[in-house]
Amino acid sequence: MTSTSASKDKVYEKVINPYLPEVMKHPQTMEMREGVLHIRDVQGPRKTGSVEARLEAVEQEVFKCQGMVERGLNANHSMIAEFTRDHKLENNSIGEAIFKLHEKTEHLQA
Repeated sequence: MTSTSASKDKVYEKVINPYLPEVMKHPQTMEMREGVLHIRDVQGPRKTGSVEARLEAVEQEVFKCQGMVERGLNANHSMIAEFTRDHKLENNSIGEAIFKLHEKTEHLQA
């Protein structure tokens, strides 16, 4: 007898997500050299130095990325503030123009 959870897993793998085995496979690179297809497993980065040194390098990378994100957010905030400020001025002048047109229409209808 097979358990129902095992059969559900097989159904999920085969029917619902047919690409799961492909995703779970170890990454490979494919190269065509001299008419021959070469397939190799992707090698991860080599571990060099102590754990503390590697953590320090990762921390520096995180700080660098965090700085880039903060500068991007500041630039985005500045652009949004400038855009809203420019359009508030336009809205005020449009409102005045509509008010004047409304007064003129009332005057002409009278």
